Amino acid sequence: MLILNIEGMTCDACKRTISNAISAAAPGMAFEVDLARKQVRFNDLPPDRQATVRNAIRDAGFGILDSGKG
Repeated sequence: MLILNIEGMTCDACKRTISNAISAAAPGMAFEVDLARKQVRFNDLPPDRQATVRNAIRDAGFGILDSGKG
């Protein structure tokens, strides 16, 4: 599992924005946006798509504090 900790996600509108950005960048990829923990979790995100997803989140106006495997 890949976990991205998101900087600046504070509300449901932020959650929707991030969800839309990820869906556009990685269509069909399964993920969960957790507003309470300020995280996005992927069960399986291929390494070649990780940079695309990170860039989409940043382009949507959010930061990624760190990432790791859960």
